[in-house]
Amino acid sequence: MLVLFFPGNVIAIALVSSAAIDLRKLEKEYEDIERQEDMLFTLKEVQGEEQLEFLETAAESRRSHEDADKQMERQLKMLQETAPLFSELLQLTGRNGAVERMALGMLQGGASIGDVLVATADAEIKLEQAKLAAQLQQKQMSMQAATTGAQLPHSVPELAVSANKSESNKASLLMEAAKVVGLKTECIQVDKAPSYERLVFGVKISDYELLPKWKKAAKLAIGEEYDIPMYVHGTELVAWELPLSPQQRTFYDFPVRQWMQGGRKIVLGQSLDGEVVVDLASEDTPQVLVVGTTGSGKSNFLRTAAYALLMQGAKVDICGGKVSDYEDFPLRFPKISINSMGKTFEYVGEYFLECDRRNSMTKQELEQQSPWVLLIDEYKGTVPLDAEQRKIYDQQLCEVARRGRGLKIHLIIGLQRGSKRSKDDPQALPPDLRDNLPCRIAFRCVDATSGRMVLHHRGSAVTSLQGRGDGIVQSGLLDIRFQAYKFEEIPHASI
Repeated sequence: MLVLFFPGNVIAIALVSSAAIDLRKLEKEYEDIERQEDMLFTLKEVQGEEQLEFLETAAESRRSHEDADKQMERQLKMLQETAPLFSELLQLTGRNGAVERMALGMLQGGASIGDVLVATADAEIKLEQAKLAAQLQQKQMSMQAATTGAQLPHSVPELAVSANKSESNKASLLMEAAKVVGLKTECIQVDKAPSYERLVFGVKISDYELLPKWKKAAKLAIGEEYDIPMYVHGTELVAWELPLSPQQRTFYDFPVRQWMQGGRKIVLGQSLDGEVVVDLASEDTPQVLVVGTTGSGKSNFLRTAAYALLMQGAKVDICGGKVSDYEDFPLRFPKISINSMGKTFEYVGEYFLECDRRNSMTKQELEQQSPWVLLIDEYKGTVPLDAEQRKIYDQQLCEVARRGRGLKIHLIIGLQRGSKRSKDDPQALPPDLRDNLPCRIAFRCVDATSGRMVLHHRGSAVTSLQGRGDGIVQSGLLDIRFQAYKFEEIPHASI
């Protein structure tokens, strides 16, 4: 113990202690430096985030100002575009600028462009109505003058009208309406279909720009509640489809016929060109999408389709819709199953697996298989509410539509109305499925949107269909308006 306190050892211990103290101070200095660097780095991050937030706020403010400027430009442009129309209406009606002041007030009050467009469209309609009303009044004055011998001043082109709007004088009404809008034309052909009369007029291509005005004038002249279908029928030919009254329409009962086993034909009805038949074996019409409101004839078509396919030996499974529509089928056809909407998910899965099974067959083996047809009525009611199940349902049904066309597996899907799949309407028809249903059939609908969603073209014509089987079928080059056969009971004499 005394050795430890030897002077040399005491000095060594003092030096070690001093070094330890210096080392501790050095460590503390490094810790302070690291702490300062961390604080500086954190400060830079905070400043960077604040600067970034400031820049984003500035950019957003700039975009807002740019959007406001663009909105103002659009409003000014809209005012410039609508002013001539309002001015013309002003001159015709003598309203002392009320319409112009209304439009200007809407724009200055911050009204949206959509509201201004609605006002513009309404003004255009009123303008056409005012013009035609003036022409009708001028015609009446002309008739009175002819009776009394009085002289009338020069007037706008006259429009002949008649309280008795018989089918024979509708052509003359259309021609007079054409004169009103400055269109030179003549009726060159009249064809009578089961539910409508088609009038074909010769119109020069250079005058096609007048067709929209002619359509508006004709609607007022004839007095139809809904739009009258008008379309280009050929080179310099324009066709009108004028509805027949219920007493003038022709209805057909489903005909007794012979059926070929293994076939996949659906007999629709009669048209101007004869009987209309859709063949599911065709590349153009393997899968079918049909739309129609209550009383349009959609349910009658689905019964007809089920019967025709069953008579040719197909296996038919019906899901959705009213089970009572098919209560007379099971006793006659053992290959039919009629199910509630809740079982549709199960049947779609079965058809999906059948596609897998048939996909591995040879061509000869496939020819021996019976056609399978899944008929889904009231589609929206069959779509699962659960998101995961709905995803599976959509994928499997789309695969059946896509692959089934070459495997003798077919879909016929019925809708009350057409609508786009969205977050607000998750049970609507998805676009992928619709694209794989090439054969489109439309019966009467309450709005043109349903027609545009289903038909490839001329979708707005669905509102002018007469109901009770008056329909349009489209697929590929096929575009025919037809009157569906009435199918009230199963024909007993069928072979």
